[in-house]
Amino acid sequence: MSAKPFLLVLLLLHCCQAVASSVQQDEKQVELNSTDEASPAALSSSLIDKRMQSEQSLLADPFGITQHKRNYVLAFSYIDNPNQIGSSESNQDSIDNVEAKYQISVKMPLYRSDTSADALFFGFTALSFWQVYSSEVSKPFRETNYEPEIFYNWNTEYKLLGYRFNAFQLGFNHQSNGQSELRSRSWNRLFASMLMTDANNLYALKVWYRIPEDNKLDPLQPTGDDNPDITDYLGHFEFVYGTEIGNFQVLAKWRNNLKFNHNKGSIELNLTYAISERYELMLQYFNGYGDSLIDYNNYQQRIGIGLQLAFF
Repeated sequence: MSAKPFLLVLLLLHCCQAVASSVQQDEKQVELNSTDEASPAALSSSLIDKRMQSEQSLLADPFGITQHKRNYVLAFSYIDNPNQIGSSESNQDSIDNVEAKYQISVKMPLYRSDTSADALFFGFTALSFWQVYSSEVSKPFRETNYEPEIFYNWNTEYKLLGYRFNAFQLGFNHQSNGQSELRSRSWNRLFASMLMTDANNLYALKVWYRIPEDNKLDPLQPTGDDNPDITDYLGHFEFVYGTEIGNFQVLAKWRNNLKFNHNKGSIELNLTYAISERYELMLQYFNGYGDSLIDYNNYQQRIGIGLQLAFF
């Protein structure tokens, strides 16, 4: 196996770390992320408080950039049922089951309140699926999902029955894969999310409303809805649970359409272990629909191993 993918892993993660470190050189960074990717490392109230102080420091810099969702590279992942749509007719099985998967995600403040740490943010996430082991087809990128969003974040101190409601968010989200014709995928959403913790666990709920688009009269026409049934597979919400087991951190994400006669959804499990102050070893398992936009209606399982950039 070539060492090049693993060198790229370290380079990508090092670049992400450099971006985060440029904002706060002397502080450990505890990221209070968008609730769909919140870090289980920030389980205790003291760590959440520290992150909020860190966010205030960021907001003082109008050009400050920090981590948004998780930044990671699965240098090796196996997918059992990759979507072959768009493959050459002469090579219908040209997509390899083994590939690399990585995500880079950052955010920056656009506006902050003069009386609190609440702020308006712009976030951007790129999730790529790279056929790096397919030398016979020049190692192409099978799919990249681009996700710009704008959202307002409120930090709160509400407590109820032993639970602390740490943050609420409200925003607009666009996601697309930059493809054309039959491979084109995109949708726009309004979303609301909530993050809460107790002494040992993290809970997050995100709900969304998909903004309707015009139907296509022809699947190949450039305008119109590329995926009118996407909410039948991805639903209208996701729930996240995070905890720590010894030195390991566990993060689970569940989506479901809540339809009894056509039940679809997914579950993603992430297990991480810190190997340094910067990096964590990461094991990820996915089962269901929507691992990528091209696979939103294609059932599959994936398991991968790699490195994640630490949140603190």
